[in-house]
Amino acid sequence: MRRCTYVLAMISFLGSSLSAQENDTEPAVGYLRIFTDTDLVQIYVDGEMIGYTPILEKIPVTPGWHNVSFFSPDFKWSHWTHRQRKVLMNVVEAGTYNVMVEPGELTEVQMAWHDLERELERYESGRTISAIVGLVMVATTLVLLALVS
Repeated sequence: MRRCTYVLAMISFLGSSLSAQENDTEPAVGYLRIFTDTDLVQIYVDGEMIGYTPILEKIPVTPGWHNVSFFSPDFKWSHWTHRQRKVLMNVVEAGTYNVMVEPGELTEVQMAWHDLERELERYESGRTISAIVGLVMVATTLVLLALVS
């Protein structure tokens, strides 16, 4: 009887040890859920377009860091001026989110398209102010030249 109890105890111990090991393995997948403030905008995860907003389902990804963006990695920079590229790089940076996804966890990403619109409006208002300042400087120079002559 003692021998039977010992065998049952060993089987029970080994069984619980095996199930603990099974539960200790981390899932090979995590999930993203993406929310945006604007509909019908393309969303890219790690350079792959996953669809247009709203995206209602959770997106399975490998655990680790991921880039979630409004912009394709194939965006062409070559035909923009240096100043335009600088502004566009700021907009692309503002529209790209780096998120960490844990194994078996759901990570939510809140993306704001309207922030990008504000960035472009700041650029446009800066251009207007620069143009006005330039005109004032030219006018002042002409007035000074006229007074000196």
